[in-house]
Amino acid sequence: MEYATLMTASAGADLSPGAYAASAALAVAREEVHPAPVDEKARLRTLAEARVAVNRIGNNLNQIAHVLNAEGEETPERLAAVLERVEKAVRSLDAATVAVMEGRA
Repeated sequence: MEYATLMTASAGADLSPGAYAASAALAVAREEVHPAPVDEKARLRTLAEARVAVNRIGNNLNQIAHVLNAEGEETPERLAAVLERVEKAVRSLDAATVAVMEGRA
């Protein structure tokens, strides 16, 4: 769980997990940020886990679409609709994560 949260946060910051952890530790030490309360951490963890799950679904669907396209078939309309829904879900989760994080500032 914690690893998924770290991976999500570091990817969002465009840093390696180690660099992200070091940056976060320095920000806390400099009192630039304050650690989140336990209940907020649980919400963030839930959001991070949901983002990972939705991203995995999207990756699987993209692989299916790639195979279909390689075989000369167009991506079926239904699959394209599912891909759009996955992309929308990822954007929604991203926005929710940012909103929760900004709310603690």
